[in-house]
Amino acid sequence: MTLRLVPLLMVGYIVSYVDRINIGFAKFGMDKAFGLSATQYGFVAGVFFVGYILAEVPSNIIMTKVGARVWLSRILVTWGVIAAATAFAPNFTTVCVLRFLLGVAEAGFFPGIIVYLTRWYPNAQRTKVISTVMVAIPIASVIGGPLNGWILDSFDGALGLSGWRWVFVVGGVPAIVLGVAFFLMLTESPERARWLNDSEKAWLTGVLAAEDAERAVAAPVGHRGALRDRRVIALCLAYFLLLCGAYPLTYWMPSVIKKAGHGLSSLQVGWLSAVPFLLAAIAMYIAGRRVRDERSAKPVLIALGISVVAFVLTAAELAVPAIAFAGITVATMAAQTAKPLFWAVPTSYLAGVGAASGIALINSLGNAAGFVSPYAFGWIQDASHGDTGLSMGVMIFANVAAFGVLAALAMRSRAGRVAVAGVEPAPGVGA
Repeated sequence: MTLRLVPLLMVGYIVSYVDRINIGFAKFGMDKAFGLSATQYGFVAGVFFVGYILAEVPSNIIMTKVGARVWLSRILVTWGVIAAATAFAPNFTTVCVLRFLLGVAEAGFFPGIIVYLTRWYPNAQRTKVISTVMVAIPIASVIGGPLNGWILDSFDGALGLSGWRWVFVVGGVPAIVLGVAFFLMLTESPERARWLNDSEKAWLTGVLAAEDAERAVAAPVGHRGALRDRRVIALCLAYFLLLCGAYPLTYWMPSVIKKAGHGLSSLQVGWLSAVPFLLAAIAMYIAGRRVRDERSAKPVLIALGISVVAFVLTAAELAVPAIAFAGITVATMAAQTAKPLFWAVPTSYLAGVGAASGIALINSLGNAAGFVSPYAFGWIQDASHGDTGLSMGVMIFANVAAFGVLAALAMRSRAGRVAVAGVEPAPGVGA
């Protein structure tokens, strides 16, 4: 199963993340082409998340009706077309419209993958496989920088297009190709897998059905029930805070490293920026396989705790480059690892069609952090006249708050289990 499903999903997620962040490299040429101010760039980068958030829940609801194979393929093709079309935008307004539509097109892809995996993997294996798929995030950050830099240098002027326009073309075409590959290669469910024998299908569908029935006892019923559920809302807040502690790393890592390493060249900063994300990929992979209780909140709480300590160390020791770099590396590893570990919590609680809408809502509201936290980081830098250490308070505060929300949910769940004497504990957030 893993050999047939996970590599394809990982490649799709890598392409999606590269297409999401390549605006940062296209910025260099767009500034000259359209005369962008810093505020305009911030808007065009952030408007992606507006479309993404608005379309996330409807996208996953549709997926439950038409199937993951068809819908994930549709998502890939449409976002590839829109990403490539951005290369031919004649003005700033058109770029904004296309970035908004790119968010609409991509909405549902990641939560769709999570829901899809719940239909294939039992509880004991789900955290491991989600961690493996989400290794795509740091991998995309590692390869995205050198790839887009190479495109800017090598393709500038080719066929009459500027380098920044080629960034969008080269980023969009692979998504279209992958959309076709998803449709041809992805299997909708274990029952339809020709590469499983009858006994394997019977065992897997039996285990998945039993676990889904167990979750359904405590899970909200239907799409509306999931969207109104208090625990789902709390998990939205927790994921938003968790991502607030991680997103600034994507956009501000080079600035932090340049601040700590006085006199570093741009090339040196670029390579050093890749190191923390490379190590984060390894950490995510190992952590997913070390989880003992797949329904527990403990692993994500440990990761958040480590990230807080490492961020504080980095902020306090920016004057000592070696310590600051070690701190930001550990912080990146912990903050990135917390993402897949978090998803063990909602996937152990939600069931049925409510899982699709609940997971989509958590992911969509959580990804509002993609606009809020980098903006807050930059605003504090401007207000403090470039104090990077003070700006890192955004990540520190967000991770502390995420820890608090998840710990409170774990304590509440444990108290509920203790109160019901003699009843098998319902799955959900467990300490």
